[in-house]
Amino acid sequence: MVRPILPKEEQGDSPPDLDSVPEARSSKRRCVSSACIPCRKRKSKCDGGTPSCSTCTAVYHTECVYDIDSDHRRKGALKRDIQTLRERNGALGIIVASIRSSSEAEVADIVQQIRADENLEAIAESLKRNMPLPGRSDSQTLEGDFSDLMGKPALDEAGETRHYGHSSNLALVPHDEEIPLRANFSSESWTRVTRDAEFVGHLMGLYFCWQHPFYVLFSKECFLHDMARGRSKYCSPLLVNALLANACTYSDRPEARTIPNDARTAGDHFFAEARRLLFENEHSTLTTVQALALMGLREATCGRDSSGYQYAGRCIRMALELGLHLCFKTAGNSALTPTEVEVRKITFWGCFTLETAWAVCIGRICLLPRAAISLEKVTIVDSIEFKPWKPYIDTNISISEGPGEASHTHRILVQFSLLSEIVNDTVYMFYAPRERFTSKKLLNFHARFTRWYKALPECLKLDNTSLPQVMLLHMYYHTVVLHLFRPFLKVDLLDSSVSPRDICTKSAETVSTLVGRYSHYYGLRRVCIIMAHIILSSCTVHLLNLPSPSAIQGVITGIRALREMSTNSGFSGRCLRIVISLSKKWGIKLPAEVQEATAAVSPETMLPSPISGQFFVPLGNDHDHDHEHQQRPSYSHHNRRHSATEMVMPTPSSTNSSNTSSATSAPSAAAANPTDLFWTPFPDHSMPLQVNPECGPMDITAMLDVRLNDWEQFNRDGFKMATVNDPVLGQPIFYDDWAQA
Repeated sequence: MVRPILPKEEQGDSPPDLDSVPEARSSKRRCVSSACIPCRKRKSKCDGGTPSCSTCTAVYHTECVYDIDSDHRRKGALKRDIQTLRERNGALGIIVASIRSSSEAEVADIVQQIRADENLEAIAESLKRNMPLPGRSDSQTLEGDFSDLMGKPALDEAGETRHYGHSSNLALVPHDEEIPLRANFSSESWTRVTRDAEFVGHLMGLYFCWQHPFYVLFSKECFLHDMARGRSKYCSPLLVNALLANACTYSDRPEARTIPNDARTAGDHFFAEARRLLFENEHSTLTTVQALALMGLREATCGRDSSGYQYAGRCIRMALELGLHLCFKTAGNSALTPTEVEVRKITFWGCFTLETAWAVCIGRICLLPRAAISLEKVTIVDSIEFKPWKPYIDTNISISEGPGEASHTHRILVQFSLLSEIVNDTVYMFYAPRERFTSKKLLNFHARFTRWYKALPECLKLDNTSLPQVMLLHMYYHTVVLHLFRPFLKVDLLDSSVSPRDICTKSAETVSTLVGRYSHYYGLRRVCIIMAHIILSSCTVHLLNLPSPSAIQGVITGIRALREMSTNSGFSGRCLRIVISLSKKWGIKLPAEVQEATAAVSPETMLPSPISGQFFVPLGNDHDHDHEHQQRPSYSHHNRRHSATEMVMPTPSSTNSSNTSSATSAPSAAAANPTDLFWTPFPDHSMPLQVNPECGPMDITAMLDVRLNDWEQFNRDGFKMATVNDPVLGQPIFYDDWAQA
């Protein structure tokens, strides 16, 4: 009998401890999706443990680091790849949908952008904003339909936009005005004045070299493209003739003048043709806006500021009619191509900067306040920005031709636009004040100008470039800062170390330095007309600081520069006569060096001004100055000539002169002459700021909103009388009675 085999008895009665049972080894080795960086370098096995693998921790005792992005099999990397592909597919879908629903001309613009190697996402975003894409929901209510109609600019038969505000109903139906349609031209038929293609090319080279880089009023690329192909969308005979009329002032060729030996007739034939074309067709178009701006510039160059100001006004009003100042997303106009959107931006901001410069030069209010503008700045395109700029070489100038440097055309326009927005606010502050002016507001404007200057791109700083348009932009900046503080030359600011006179002096010296640098590199025969105003503004401050060595050099630089510029510029000759006449009017004895520079100026070198006696009080007899000594004479209230400020208001009688010193020490007890606080270099010109209705609408104290004998209020506004001992600015004069002033 076989005995059965019993199983082995378990030791103990307690159940086995599951925690002590070793884990069964897997038959397969665990896969590690990504090894750590140290294990990769050592080529050792890594278990993928986090935050540190066992190999680095137990064996090599090194730091364990993982690179998650290197393994595209991980979920995070896969999600990023999928998102990138979705965005790219979305951009491609928008581009394809736009091509399917667009006209042939619009498709050509889209293809041109793609061939320019632009970012596809950027192109898609632009198309999404400005092109009608399929699948967009329309308004489903009458209110929505009406809102869309009132918010969209109207289109005429020629395809030009017309902007009407919500208070107008003219956009609801097309108007029945007869509009000439665009025509195609041959490349030789843009002007009737000449058929000489080489001469036209010469003038084009002058314009695009010396004026266009600073006053960018249109797209050079679109203009030349349409001009070469005879298309009239971005080019027109009016625009071509206005451009050539401006360019003639930079040329010394006889054919650039109506009378070959008379520089005053430069460009008259092209300008007459432009006026004829404007009279025949005054329809509002983009090219007409650009042409009006150029015609205003040309008239200013010739010294006809009234005519030029009228053309500039028509330019701005036509730009408003076309809605160039509005953001296109806000306007809701989907009929514009991306190229046309950018051209409209360039045109508006170019006209805005020009009109703001007009307001500064002639001392009038801007036609368009900054608050009314909702348009974005011009888009920076590298293919345009890095095109080299070279000085145009002609037979009569010697400039070493180098490889050129990046032009930065649109980047300069953007910075010029930002600066003009600040200038626009200061012009309204001076000439259309809405509240009392204080020293705090003055310092706030100065801070805004300073922030703009510090935020300039590195490529536009003077240490990194010698482009003439960049130097001119810096000169314009220092000039507007000078104009901000010049009315306050006789005032100190309470609780501030900023001195208006020091800032004006520093700005004038910087301008003179830049003028000398500009002249050294390029000469002053071919410059933008605004430089004449810049030099004139700096010379007014230099004259006050004579006989300081820097002021002497500044006046000499200004006189020589204006003399060189007056060859073909009537306005420059006019500014030159003003500088010389102001020194005589103020009774300033010019140093010998300045007298030599002045003596070299003959009446023949200065074109006669079409308007005489408008900028300053007519001069007295010159023999009054012959007896003056070489040293700067001493002045008193009895023997000195009236200063420019004293000519604005009646001067005190001799009976009150004895009380001057005592009144000066205690101004709160007397009333002050308004001109003892604020100053202007031109005595017959009204000054900005008005104090009360008794003064003129453009008087110097307009924005103070307080009577001049209220010294406590002036102190609360942050002003105090400066201690000035200057023959031109004059001494403080006080009166016992306001009526005596």
